[in-house]
Amino acid sequence: MNNLIIKKTHASSLLLASIILSSATFSSVSLANDISYQLRHAPEANSTTANYFELGLGVGTGIAPKLTDDEQTWTNGYLVVNGSYTWNNVFLEMYGESGDGPLLGYNAFASDNWSLDVVVGPQFSGLDFDDKFNGLDDRDPSAMFGGRLTGYVGDNVFQFTLKHDIAGNSKGILATALVGRNWQVRNWNFHGLVGLQYFDSNINEYYLGVTEAEAARTTFTPYQPGSNINYTAEVGVTYPVSENWVFRSTARFNTVTDADMNSPLFATTRSTRASLSASLSYVF
Repeated sequence: MNNLIIKKTHASSLLLASIILSSATFSSVSLANDISYQLRHAPEANSTTANYFELGLGVGTGIAPKLTDDEQTWTNGYLVVNGSYTWNNVFLEMYGESGDGPLLGYNAFASDNWSLDVVVGPQFSGLDFDDKFNGLDDRDPSAMFGGRLTGYVGDNVFQFTLKHDIAGNSKGILATALVGRNWQVRNWNFHGLVGLQYFDSNINEYYLGVTEAEAARTTFTPYQPGSNINYTAEVGVTYPVSENWVFRSTARFNTVTDADMNSPLFATTRSTRASLSASLSYVF
């Protein structure tokens, strides 16, 4: 879970991106939410159709490659925005803890163990937050449309997504495969998650590439990346402080491939990214 350009500017623009960012034992399913949401809820809360909204504040620290800063470490505060609303199998979902933006979807199929959603939502962002990128073409958000398949096998939750940009900006394909589970210890809900993300060459070229024309009018060298696969791991804990207040903490680790780091847009390069965050949210 991780948004490509927001993910890659995590250190330099976390406060701005946090509106989008704020990184299981089930026997039945009606609508399947984001896997991070699923894993953070106790087994008895397996109904994911409940409408809710929550706001909170968090703080995060970590180390990551940066587009505009030579210092690899970062520490920032951020706003947590979580919520969902469902009507006749149509849902609007926003789970900031996962690192993704708002999602509009339709539940096309549901059984005791599997659920298939058709989803669409904005993903990725541009480079207009810093004067360093003046002269480059605009990098507009992509409207990623596709399917999300969620399965419950024993104590594990599997989630697979395949999406394509229908806005015509990046014209790229994004695919993810994730598996996780949770462990309930009294009122503490611990979870773990591992998986991979595939970005095709169109996404990487649109957001991280530099064309010959751009190179001619800037100081950047031309760059045309290919596709890449990033690996991700996450552990976290959720604790209900009271009926309305929820505490969460998350540690994340991601690999960063050469297709990313070879881009001349980066000021600081690394082969890994790691973060630790904690938040306190009020559920309305």
